[in-house]
Amino acid sequence: MRLIKWIDENLEEVFLIILLVLIASVMLLQVFMRKIMNNSLSWPEEFCRYCYVWSVFFSLGYTIRKGNMLRLSIIMDHFPVIVGKIISLLTNIICLIIYIAFLANSLTVVILLKNIGQTSTAIRLPMYIVYLCTCIGFTFALIRTIQVLFNMIKMFNSAKEEKA
Repeated sequence: MRLIKWIDENLEEVFLIILLVLIASVMLLQVFMRKIMNNSLSWPEEFCRYCYVWSVFFSLGYTIRKGNMLRLSIIMDHFPVIVGKIISLLTNIICLIIYIAFLANSLTVVILLKNIGQTSTAIRLPMYIVYLCTCIGFTFALIRTIQVLFNMIKMFNSAKEEKA
């Protein structure tokens, strides 16, 4: 049970740290090769670009879990607490629907790229692997949004916060 809790709390963060370390290490290698050895490598820029794209999609679930998504909380503060809760609930349901649509479309693209067999220029990585980050990112976003919705529904009638 502790392992599941640890995975729930840390999975995206661990992947984001690994990707950041990879980007920093590979770019440091490229700087060393270019400036010290006078022999630039052809693959680091492409590799780091793909790691950055993967980190963007991994961060989607992470920001939902941490509650750091962009919001218009200044507008929400002018509504009664119950109206704010209802708007937040509806907003998360809309986000859930959007993530489902994005996941379905990203699966279509990944399958298409796998069938085409396209590879990247420098490292010859199959492009469907690069685009697979969209499927993983939207899956994490779905899972995290469902968790948020579950907690919101569970706490909907809990002690109401008083406005200042």
